[in-house]
Amino acid sequence: MTDDQYRQLIDFLGPRFEAIDQRFETIDQRFATIDQRVEGLATDLASLRREILAHFDELYRRLERLEAENQMITQGLRRIEALLGDEQQRREILERGLESLKRDVIALQARIEHLEQRLRG
Repeated sequence: MTDDQYRQLIDFLGPRFEAIDQRFETIDQRFATIDQRVEGLATDLASLRREILAHFDELYRRLERLEAENQMITQGLRRIEALLGDEQQRREILERGLESLKRDVIALQARIEHLEQRLRG
């Protein structure tokens, strides 16, 4: 290739390379803009993730408290049921005793009436 041909080639290709270079710079600027937007989104997502995790932590804390309260309530109900069962047994014993006393009182009244009749007559 001669110097003249080389210069013609440079003159021909030079503006084309400059146009291509400008296109690359434009694309590079677009990528830089997109990178900034993606970095902003990544920051926002990280912040949102931390916020969501904090909410989950609070929900788990509340759930644990509710489970503990549920256990306490269940144990309290079991104690109450046991006491009620004992009270029912006591009441049945008292009712049987009361029935026995009623029969005894009726028998005593009958004897008193019988004795009163003997004294009168």
